[in-house]
Amino acid sequence: MDADKIGTVLLLCITLPVVKASKSSPESECGAPRPNIILFNADDMGYADIASYGHPSQEWGPIDDMAIQGMRFTNFYAPSSTCTPSRAGLLTGRMPQRSGVYGEGRVFFPSSTNGLPREDVTMAEALKDEGYATGFVGKWHLGVNAHSHNDGEHLPYNHGFDYVGTNLPLSNGWHCDEEKWHMSAPVSLMCLLYKNATIYQQPYSHYHMSEAFVDDAIDFMRVLSNKGSHSSCRYGDMIREMSWSVGAIMDEVKRLGEDSNTISIFTSDNGPHLQLCNEGGDAGVLKGGKMQFWEGGIRVPGIFRWTGHIPPAKISDEVVSQLDIFPTLMSIVGGSVPDDRKMDGQDISSTLFNWSPEPQPEPVAEKQLYKEHVITNTNLEKEGNYAEPGRCGDGGFPLDNNVNCGGCNETGCVTNYETPLMYNICKDPNEAYPLNVSLPEHKAVLDEMVPKLEAFKADMVIAPPLLDSKSNANVPCCTPETFPVCTCNYVYEGPVPHPGSA
Repeated sequence: MDADKIGTVLLLCITLPVVKASKSSPESECGAPRPNIILFNADDMGYADIASYGHPSQEWGPIDDMAIQGMRFTNFYAPSSTCTPSRAGLLTGRMPQRSGVYGEGRVFFPSSTNGLPREDVTMAEALKDEGYATGFVGKWHLGVNAHSHNDGEHLPYNHGFDYVGTNLPLSNGWHCDEEKWHMSAPVSLMCLLYKNATIYQQPYSHYHMSEAFVDDAIDFMRVLSNKGSHSSCRYGDMIREMSWSVGAIMDEVKRLGEDSNTISIFTSDNGPHLQLCNEGGDAGVLKGGKMQFWEGGIRVPGIFRWTGHIPPAKISDEVVSQLDIFPTLMSIVGGSVPDDRKMDGQDISSTLFNWSPEPQPEPVAEKQLYKEHVITNTNLEKEGNYAEPGRCGDGGFPLDNNVNCGGCNETGCVTNYETPLMYNICKDPNEAYPLNVSLPEHKAVLDEMVPKLEAFKADMVIAPPLLDSKSNANVPCCTPETFPVCTCNYVYEGPVPHPGSA
């Protein structure tokens, strides 16, 4: 089996806003050019899926090298537990509810009539205002709203990206299964591969997609990816393939002599898709996964590397999130975030660059980190709590009826708490032992947290939901005259200019 296919099925949908300072961009006050920025955003990757985050058998790879060469956060959070709202939060620095990027549907689908609102300011648009050239490669999942072969008002080129290479506007790879492991045939209407705004494969092929992402991201010669198996079988190969891709891009940065002038960030849009059994990643000791707000659904890897600026081999237990990336980058490049709307992210530059802990000759108190739930859903685990019997096949292989995200709509699935459920996730990261909030020491913590929650809710102006409006008229089709039998495989002859460009 070609490892390219395996590596791309679920995880190598890497979002790469490869943002580079243009030749005409102003220099920093000290005369040095402002840094290039590379942001890797994996898809559905578990907190413990790589060696540097505790996986017991996954090979060490280039992503782990990034962790050793920079700062690794142990309490790094995604804005949501599913792809679309999480990616909206990362790009805008705002809770996705403020933009309306939420709903019963959980994510944007091919038939969705909406997308990330055009009036939202993305970090790509803000960086362009500071003289940067911007590019995007990989999984988008923030809307299409297509009407024909060359249309899509919510694709990346309409959200601040100058160059858009190979991109997957939608999810999920399991619908696009050429090998028929899970599906009898690819679902054409779900499996679209774009070059900028043009569909050039429908349904797409996973083969060599990782190399296509690398080619488009850094415009260098095509190289063959690592082949081979791993003790974790297909999923381990996915991680290995994704890490190779990251390494290929970072190697090119070094070859170009830009290593000390490039910030690179690695993270994941949400936790592992546990419904895929052993094909869906692992959150380690953390409870739950994708579609849940237990720790496993929202705590993700967070790695920041900038040679000569961010101290190497540092681990931070500060609580930070992907919402903080936008304001932090704008602070670094000397720009600013929008001042006409509420921003939720915070500048964490001081954590990244001023890592100089005070000497502590005396023992210090153990750090405590508390979390409260006002609503919970059933904890879904790989081998338990699912309604259907025989969910996982031989060796933990997911059966056909488990490849979809699924929901949590059955009676008794959701629990509301009049008194919030509270955990000390430093001592109990599995959220197995709720604290007795009637005890004075725990009640004091809850009494401090509740007003903060109420203040946050009062400040949260929630826009109408955008994820639930759908129409088949919006489904992208490369051959509209044959809809819904949409099939094409065009020869790619270089980047496709976005509509309206010269």
